Amino acid sequence: MNNHPNKTTTNISKKSVVLTPSHVSKYIYDSVKRHPYKKILDIGCWDGSMSKYFSRKKNSEIIGLDIDNTYSNNFDKFIHQDFLSLKKKDIDFKPDLILTNPPFNDNYPFLFLEKIIELWGSNVPIIMISGHWFSSGSSKRMEFLNTLKITKKTTLHKRTFEECGVSIESDIIYINIKQSKNVDFLDISQVVDKKQKFKTVALSVSQVEWIQKNIPNFSKEIKEYLSLKYADFPKSPRG
Repeated sequence: MNNHPNKTTTNISKKSVVLTPSHVSKYIYDSVKRHPYKKILDIGCWDGSMSKYFSRKKNSEIIGLDIDNTYSNNFDKFIHQDFLSLKKKDIDFKPDLILTNPPFNDNYPFLFLEKIIELWGSNVPIIMISGHWFSSGSSKRMEFLNTLKITKKTTLHKRTFEECGVSIESDIIYINIKQSKNVDFLDISQVVDKKQKFKTVALSVSQVEWIQKNIPNFSKEIKEYLSLKYADFPKSPRG
């Protein structure tokens, strides 16, 4: 989702980037890698975090579309434009698969789906990440969603996007894609906890000095944490 990360978990601005974590991208790729999708369109792609694993598909073409072209070189083809302002005359291809992670705020998931259908019809395969409210909210949205062939919904752990300063209930919604099961839950709490364990450590200067003198072998994670927190911390501490 294209924009820069908010530091709060309660206010997601229109201009914030909530990147798709690697384990979520891998889960999405694994769920459809057996399908013959070659031309993959990543809408609101930013740096390509949602579509990065699809480069593994033989003869695949990854097309990025974003209002910001900072990472345009990350894609086989890049369209520098605001997606919601696109017209049919601007598009000369039909993707085999569309990936999108619209902004969580306002009604962007609804607007993105409407625009996709306007441009490519209602049968195009789509994988979209959205807030949980989107598929369980207003009667107008539910009426719209009922017109689509939703084949699977995967609920994400609420801490999935915590790296970007966002704590939110969210789902991966599959449309027009045959799946072995219709409902799933991606529980990454243990992975998140493992990462967080090293990010919440607070060390005093005296503790750092003691570690330098007394502990010659750190875990890789602790080394990385210390080297970021203390610029002068030696990579190979000596006793």
